[in-house]
Amino acid sequence: MFDLRPQPKAREAGAAVPALAVLDRYLSMPLVFGALGVATFAIAWNRGIALIYVLFAILVGVALVSVLGPRWMLRAATLRFTLAPEVSVGDTTTVGIAVEPRGRPAKRYFLKLDSPFPFAPKQAVFLSVSGRGQARAQRLRCSRRGVFELREASVSSAYPIGIFTLTRTWKAQPAHITVFPRVYPVTRFPLPPSSARYSGELERPTPSVGQELIREVREYRSGDNPRHIHWRSSARHDRLMVKQFDAIATSETWIVLDLDPRGHGEENLSFERAVEIAATLASHLIGQGRRCGLTGGLAEDGSPRLFLAPDAGPSHLQAVLYALAKVQPEGSADYAAVLSALASHHRRGQQWILFDHGSRRTPPPSFLLRGDPAPLWFRFDTASFAGEDPDARAPEPPARLADGFVIARNTDLSLLFR
Repeated sequence: MFDLRPQPKAREAGAAVPALAVLDRYLSMPLVFGALGVATFAIAWNRGIALIYVLFAILVGVALVSVLGPRWMLRAATLRFTLAPEVSVGDTTTVGIAVEPRGRPAKRYFLKLDSPFPFAPKQAVFLSVSGRGQARAQRLRCSRRGVFELREASVSSAYPIGIFTLTRTWKAQPAHITVFPRVYPVTRFPLPPSSARYSGELERPTPSVGQELIREVREYRSGDNPRHIHWRSSARHDRLMVKQFDAIATSETWIVLDLDPRGHGEENLSFERAVEIAATLASHLIGQGRRCGLTGGLAEDGSPRLFLAPDAGPSHLQAVLYALAKVQPEGSADYAAVLSALASHHRRGQQWILFDHGSRRTPPPSFLLRGDPAPLWFRFDTASFAGEDPDARAPEPPARLADGFVIARNTDLSLLFR
């Protein structure tokens, strides 16, 4: 039989790794340099050797230069960023960076901007030379959606030797950028068919529909369409009366996001996936000429926190993408309550796209149970989003359900739309 237990040398090598980590954590260049200076002075004082005194003086001079150099480089200055106004998650964009000193020195060396761009976190920028007449172009990959305004940045310097590092916060000229959510190319994503009225107009039926769609008449109210006045009833009641119609079929689509942060975890990973799905479907539907609306959440007064009525066209798509770039999970309204509050916006033939982030399946509201077509659900495997890193698992296509799809942390969303 083979002895699979770790051999002594292997155990010693494994034990050395934590020890090196501890040394790297607690031993810094200033500490080592200071210890070396103390030791050199002690030897020179004890032995009285002139050469050791000279070495100690060199160390003191290097220390002074290392302390004063960063302070000199980090004197008052202003940052200027040049940003593209609009990009999307996953895009690579070029950012212009310039340092405008407000005093001497006119040129600055060895500056490091520590993650200055919130849409590209953990990406530092190193400027070897900057100042008047100097600019740097940096290519960044956008990884976080949002509407950002840059007003300051953390700048550090270890000029000229790199022994001591100093950090300052510099103001920046206001710069703005909107990072839209990722939109996947849609090759094939069939939605359940609905009655074909692409305009979705509900104010007035077409002439071919006939009077059978008139449900009742009521008293005229300010804002009613004058073309809907029922003159015969108005003459009978001696006041203006208007016709009310039954809702007619429409090709509208509603996308309803769940803005309750309690279902998304600490990093909101499942919510970000939902935003990408919403952006992709809205772009696809509006690109086909269909009307699409976006809503989600409830404000304190019971109105939707996010609400864009169904519409079509490039300007409406831009508004939807901007809203999806800006939206964040907030509030505490239960998703079932949000859906119930949208009953007044339901029309026959609408397609409803819903998201379920809860550990328990969210029941559809009663007005969607009798609707046609049935709502399309994206149900998130919340346990997977709280688990291991998706890089440890191979990407998989979404699992299909009778009423929609299951989305896990390692789901490849690009496969959803092929």
